[in-house]
Amino acid sequence: MQSKIKTFEELEKILEKEKKEGEKIVHCHGVFDLLHPGHIRHFKEARKQGTKLVVSVTPDRFVNKGPGRPAFNEALRSETLAALNCVDYVVLNDTSDAVNCIQKIKPNVYVKGKEYADHAKDITGKITDEVQAVLEANGTVYYTDDIVFSSSSLLNQHFENTNPKLRALLAEIKETYSIEDLINKIDALKDLRVLVIGDAIIDDYQFTEPMGQSGKGLHMVARNRKNEKYLGGSLIIANHIAQFSDHVTLLTSIGQNCPHQTMINELVDSKVSREFVYLPEHTTLTKKRYVMKDGTRLSKLFETYSTNDSLLTDNETNQVIHYLENHTKDFDLVLVCDFGNGFTNPLIIDALCDLPNFLAVNTQTNSGNRGFNVVTHYRRADFISLNEPELRLSAHDRYSSMEGLANDISEFLNCPNICITQGVHGVYCSSETESDIHIPALVTNTVDRVGAGDSFFSIAAMCAAKGYPLSLSGFLGSIASALNVQIVGNKEPIKKTPFNKFLTRLLK
Repeated sequence: MQSKIKTFEELEKILEKEKKEGEKIVHCHGVFDLLHPGHIRHFKEARKQGTKLVVSVTPDRFVNKGPGRPAFNEALRSETLAALNCVDYVVLNDTSDAVNCIQKIKPNVYVKGKEYADHAKDITGKITDEVQAVLEANGTVYYTDDIVFSSSSLLNQHFENTNPKLRALLAEIKETYSIEDLINKIDALKDLRVLVIGDAIIDDYQFTEPMGQSGKGLHMVARNRKNEKYLGGSLIIANHIAQFSDHVTLLTSIGQNCPHQTMINELVDSKVSREFVYLPEHTTLTKKRYVMKDGTRLSKLFETYSTNDSLLTDNETNQVIHYLENHTKDFDLVLVCDFGNGFTNPLIIDALCDLPNFLAVNTQTNSGNRGFNVVTHYRRADFISLNEPELRLSAHDRYSSMEGLANDISEFLNCPNICITQGVHGVYCSSETESDIHIPALVTNTVDRVGAGDSFFSIAAMCAAKGYPLSLSGFLGSIASALNVQIVGNKEPIKKTPFNKFLTRLLK
């Protein structure tokens, strides 16, 4: 069985020889997370199109079907495929899509299921590239036409230990929307014109290994293994939104002599229009986190801020207000990510509240502003996203019911939509136009929780601005959050294809 599993180097030599001997090579590609009768029939039909069948497998690191996938690792999936008599060779791909495999295998026939025959329905958008690669290799594409099973559906039904409340919510969503309906709603966000305004942050992760107590003191010592820097604050929120909208503008401030200027220019999405206020007296806020990795999970040991009091001058404040007053017609949604690090001030907040645009507000509490940066500084909002501690600080109430406090804040700000995130306990959504709903957490295993609220706010606010029900907006925001907690910090934005794949997997 193991002899069927080849590296690309081995496989290319074998296929070159077999093609000279007149063998007709057929190629199938996929994840094959749970081998089922549909796969078997697909492979058998594929084998009939030639004399040798090669199956390439997507490696674990590129399986974008959301947390908990693949259910079976790449070694087990390869071994299972190699056990099939109709399969001649199995190879593990080394990139994220099949194009690389096709270029190396150069199949006479590339075989896909009938669900890929309509290229427009492929949520990955990769089938067109695959077909082009096959044609360039002088091959043809064949679509099998047989009964279609879904690995995701079978895994959801028989292998997932899903929270009963989440299962009930997903059933309710499926009664109201088809997967195609929801994909179309996500696609419709591309026309939303969004202004992101708020503090820019650089996240500096110092990956450490604890060594123990110092021999000459009481402090602990750690070995610094490596460090990585990521975009944070309004910078990463703009990148999240740019994955879904084609019209994104970022209004923020950065240090005039910021050492991270090159990084910011390179990593902010090219689709994002940049309106930067350059601060000659201050640098861009950098948060340095010292973390320890325990398996796939991160534990934070310590954190430092480079600064936390870079308030704008009168001239810089007027520059921001002037932009808001002169560009209000350019945007459907003004999304305020107020981290309380000095970019917003009372004059800017007043100017934001005077705008006629759909206004989404998130005020965050951190060590530098605890108790001072609250959402009640705003006079109005159309959508608010807070976590439960931020809600309680805004209401100056530690003990009353969260639902009651959310209602009080909504009334105070005349805000029709509010979402309260609760980490592993999910999200509470309250709206004037529909019944309150609690959305359970979509995942319970996390790598790093940093940025989860930002990703939720980004997608949920866009959906609310588009006029989608708050229950749906909260659900789609929760998908973004579930994907976010599976990566370290803000290493990359929430991307549309993995988002749609996770959405599809949940509802199958």
